[in-house]
Amino acid sequence: MNGRELFGAIYGGEKAERLPVLGAGPWGETLERWRTEGLGPAEDPNEALNLAGDDAMTLPLDLGMAPAFEVRVLEVGAQYVTLVDEYGVTRSMLRSDFERSGGRMSGSGAMSSMSHWIDFPVKDMRTWKALREERFQVNLEGRLPPAWGEQRGEFVRRSRTRWVWFFNFPLFGLFGGVRQLMGLEGMVYAIADEPELIHTMVEDLTDLWVGVFERLLGEVRLDMVTFFEDMFREFLAPGYRKVVGVLREMGVQQFFIDSDGNARGLIEEMTACGITGISPCEVNAGMDAQELRRDFPRLNLSGGIDKRALAKGPAAIDEELDRRFDTAWTRGRYTPSPDHGIPPDVSWENMRYYAQRHREHCERAPLKT
Repeated sequence: MNGRELFGAIYGGEKAERLPVLGAGPWGETLERWRTEGLGPAEDPNEALNLAGDDAMTLPLDLGMAPAFEVRVLEVGAQYVTLVDEYGVTRSMLRSDFERSGGRMSGSGAMSSMSHWIDFPVKDMRTWKALREERFQVNLEGRLPPAWGEQRGEFVRRSRTRWVWFFNFPLFGLFGGVRQLMGLEGMVYAIADEPELIHTMVEDLTDLWVGVFERLLGEVRLDMVTFFEDMFREFLAPGYRKVVGVLREMGVQQFFIDSDGNARGLIEEMTACGITGISPCEVNAGMDAQELRRDFPRLNLSGGIDKRALAKGPAAIDEELDRRFDTAWTRGRYTPSPDHGIPPDVSWENMRYYAQRHREHCERAPLKT
């Protein structure tokens, strides 16, 4: 099976001859540790671990602000940096995190801690309309790589045999997007005091997504999208139903939600909106893949390997991988990978062992009948 056939079969509930090798994303501190323990100074960890599988590819589209704000540093102290980031959010962050990420929210995977949130660009209907007019228009300019005209043919060629996936942190999601623009406190107060503002933002964001995809998906194929963060029935579900319905008509097959923590109580709400899968299935929060496959037989899963086991050494890694891949092979609809970013208590030696065993499990045996 090529990658397109493989993911299509797994997420379609059919038998597959193997499972896809999926990479892992280390924290910035983790990457720094690994480079002292054997990973080369310029090496990509997944390439070095042979976890950079070639079954899937990402659609290089940006559904955030176009143009984004320039990062503007307001104050540099011995320990903290205060800045306005590319989304117009004012925040204070550890200086070490600033040096790893350049202050960009898109580099948050490199950070070791959360920022202190100070101010947000959307405060009311007037500020939202102004921001939308300036930075959330339905266009492709600034949303695709500068050389897209030259790259498109190669993208189309490769996509014939690969699963095409799209994820855009942090604005391609209705809860995550509105929260990023208003802050959690501002969003929650607006739900109670200015519900029309939330409804308008949801409608405008979904119109943006649909409009951009309508322009792009006539020339390229897309198999799966992952939305960032959870939903509320009254305010966000209508937007998800709209964009899922339109994208399904355009040929998109799978719709995942990236949801941290325990999202079991939201799964029925999600599936009612057309969501077909969930990730990263954090084990410590109670999202056990075996139980989820039992309780939600048609729900697809990705993730679900307890990252804490990777710090404990080979025996714990073997036990964890045996359990997760047994679920994937016997119950289907599941592609195992770590349940979030790899923390710095995981050594390079343990990560190399994990990668070897991960690859072996992916090629282990066909699905049992």
